[in-house]
Amino acid sequence: MDQAQDRGGSGLPTTAQAVGVGDMTGDGHPDLVVQHSDKLWRYAGIPGTTPSLGAPVLIGTAGWNVMTLTAPGDADKDGLVDLLARDTRDGILYHYLGQPNGTFSSRTEYGRAYTTSFRPLIAGAADANLDGTADMWATAGDGTLKFYKGGRDIHGPIDGPVTQVGSGGWNGIKAIS
Repeated sequence: MDQAQDRGGSGLPTTAQAVGVGDMTGDGHPDLVVQHSDKLWRYAGIPGTTPSLGAPVLIGTAGWNVMTLTAPGDADKDGLVDLLARDTRDGILYHYLGQPNGTFSSRTEYGRAYTTSFRPLIAGAADANLDGTADMWATAGDGTLKFYKGGRDIHGPIDGPVTQVGSGGWNGIKAIS
């Protein structure tokens, strides 16, 4: 195996978060964002009979250990994939715009009250309701499932109106994506 390729992030800590965000590098192949050791890394997808990953590229230098990551797709409709990150300390959900160089912009606030007890699990939903705006799913502390219709304001994408779509038992689920 070429040293510039990795078959899946060998040697990563068990606490690492990996999120398939889509094509960040503009080469037509899906990429992976991984949070570990308080940093954010991009692994470029490499096509082949057995797809693999390129060498990790550091794209976030500090403050990532407290974040829960999810990929909403292209939330601002600029042709670049974006990232949502929840700060588990205060429940603020941030939006990071994708950049042409395969990184993300500085964060902007996307929503509030996404604490791990109020909304234990969150997942970007791309455009689940086909209205042209990125959406999101979240489990709730009461065991229900919520759908957040994406919205926009003068600053860009924001979380929108919430609808309960699952009536119970969602508090036993360990992950959604």
